[in-house]
Amino acid sequence: MHLVRRSSIAKTIAIAALMLAAVGVCFFGLWQGGVVQQAWRWSLGLGQTLDASGQRASQAVARAAQANRERADDDAISAQVVDALVASQSDDLGALQVETSHAMVTLRGTVSSLPLRDRAVAIANHAIGVHGVFSLIQVRADALS
Repeated sequence: MHLVRRSSIAKTIAIAALMLAAVGVCFFGLWQGGVVQQAWRWSLGLGQTLDASGQRASQAVARAAQANRERADDDAISAQVVDALVASQSDDLGALQVETSHAMVTLRGTVSSLPLRDRAVAIANHAIGVHGVFSLIQVRADALS
């Protein structure tokens, strides 16, 4: 009985060794034929392509994150300018529209005098983070005469 088991184990090992040798011969033949080298070069090229795609994706994510931070900063600046205009206790200034893009504030609306227009621009200029102010504020015609 023990001889049968040893014989079966030996046969299994012999078959495995033959199969391994056959795989080795096939691989060597493919290597000599250049197939393995071509596959290796292709895999290296694919790896480089994937690396480049990953870098482009990372850069796109970084740009989107930066744009989101800038939008958040712009929203905070607009809110700060609106609060300051409302705090001025002038109905004309409190009614002005405020838009911010890339830390540049644009003021729109109508006021009753030139000093009020200048005051609105000064208030916006003093807000933290403002890089400049565009005044599209109109002065009522009856105030200019």
